[in-house]
Amino acid sequence: MAIHVKRNTGMMGGVAKVAVIVDGQHAAKLGNDEVMTVSQGDEAVKLKAKQWFFGSKELEVADDASVEVRINMAALLLLLAAIVCLILGVMIAPIITAVAAILFFICITYSSKNWFQLIEV
Repeated sequence: MAIHVKRNTGMMGGVAKVAVIVDGQHAAKLGNDEVMTVSQGDEAVKLKAKQWFFGSKELEVADDASVEVRINMAALLLLLAAIVCLILGVMIAPIITAVAAILFFICITYSSKNWFQLIEV
């Protein structure tokens, strides 16, 4: 059984490598557009992706699967909204800065398990 994992995070996720965790153990770190192959027995494998405090939900895949690691657009838009609020808050009003702090907290909490999406292709 061989499972192919490809990182396809684009420009926003290209700074640091993403750790691929197979059945709870660190398997490899992938740069953007890199591919790794996981060879296990005949049983299903549980995959996760992790980068700093950003992570993904666990995905269980069977034999001969191809999995892509992508950035969750909802989490990315939440982060961009927080950054825009922070910039506007510094320039316009402190209340917008407070909204930015709340959005950053929500983004960090949400992104700990939802920054990456593992998609079976």
